[in-house]
Amino acid sequence: MADSAPTHFKTPAAFRDWLRKHHKSTSALVLRIARNHAAGSGVTYAQALDEALCYGWIDGVRRSLDADSFSVRFSPRKPRSTWSLVNVRHAGRLIQAKRMTKAGLTVFEAREEGRTGTYSFEQRPAELAPAFRRHFQKHKSAWAWFQQEAPWYRRTSSFWVMSAKREETRLKRLETLIVCSASGTRIGPLRRP
Repeated sequence: MADSAPTHFKTPAAFRDWLRKHHKSTSALVLRIARNHAAGSGVTYAQALDEALCYGWIDGVRRSLDADSFSVRFSPRKPRSTWSLVNVRHAGRLIQAKRMTKAGLTVFEAREEGRTGTYSFEQRPAELAPAFRRHFQKHKSAWAWFQQEAPWYRRTSSFWVMSAKREETRLKRLETLIVCSASGTRIGPLRRP
């Protein structure tokens, strides 16, 4: 299946119809996905993922095709596969919207909680450790500036501080964050030109 030409569907409904007919009998499908700027030319990634989840399928290998599209390999989800938190949220939304099929619901309900949300990027510490937070809060103007920054910046800069392996490096990064915040600037790796 990997060497076959990608299948093109003009609408999500057409892909859903294909899944309805083939989700049990086909081991994979390489699908042509329209890039966001060319969304009118076919199914987008978000649309394809929704339809795949509804039938217990999951996305896999992605390859660039041209300026307007790329391909994604979709296949039935294996019984012990890992579920990302993003896909759990998508499945919940699809269930609530009554779009999930019996096949998709069966796969979703069979997932193992211990294999959900285990990808490394989902394990990031999103906040400063309590001792680091208390130290930062002692610098009132720096803390006030940091608190008014966008949530993505607070999360990412906190991760930058806490992700260092050595305590010494975490403390050094915290001091950098405090100094930058006191001067009203973002830390180097997150400064926008």
